[in-house]
Amino acid sequence: MSKKVLISYFSHGGENLVDDEIVDLGNEGNTMKVAKSLQKALISYGIVAPCFEIKPIMDYPFSYEETNKRSHEEYETGARPLIFEGPDNFEEYDLIFLGYPNWWGTCPTPVLSFLQGHNFKNKLVIPFVTHGGQIFMSSIDEIKKEIPQTNVVEGFAVSAVFLNSADIVIAKWLSANQELLK
Repeated sequence: MSKKVLISYFSHGGENLVDDEIVDLGNEGNTMKVAKSLQKALISYGIVAPCFEIKPIMDYPFSYEETNKRSHEEYETGARPLIFEGPDNFEEYDLIFLGYPNWWGTCPTPVLSFLQGHNFKNKLVIPFVTHGGQIFMSSIDEIKKEIPQTNVVEGFAVSAVFLNSADIVIAKWLSANQELLK
């Protein structure tokens, strides 16, 4: 029997740094795009996994510079911004894919708010990250610190520069880690 799987993610649209240039990603940030690719890839394993977007109550600014400033301040002060509730029936999920961009060498603070607001006991958490070259850095250690009684297994990383290769990265990772889905 397959595990009941949820894809939860935080993503920032608007202006982002991609290959040392500030570009407009529109409403879909890189992590949202990767979450949707993961959702499609899981279907080939017979798993229908809903996506849940971790959304702060106070949106981040469209501007890269303003978002950068706010996220750094949150990181430095240990802030945990308020997020919208959800997903429904969280307790029913066995495996949680947790996606986020690498901000300041770790996960964005809304992700940490999400971790603090849910009971992850007896769940498997598989982080995946979008990045500009820093991959996971300290984010997995930070996740383990927030949910210490949870099995956290390193997932996959997708570079913003090679976002078009996300499907390949995901397929390769899922193929090598099929046992985690059972």
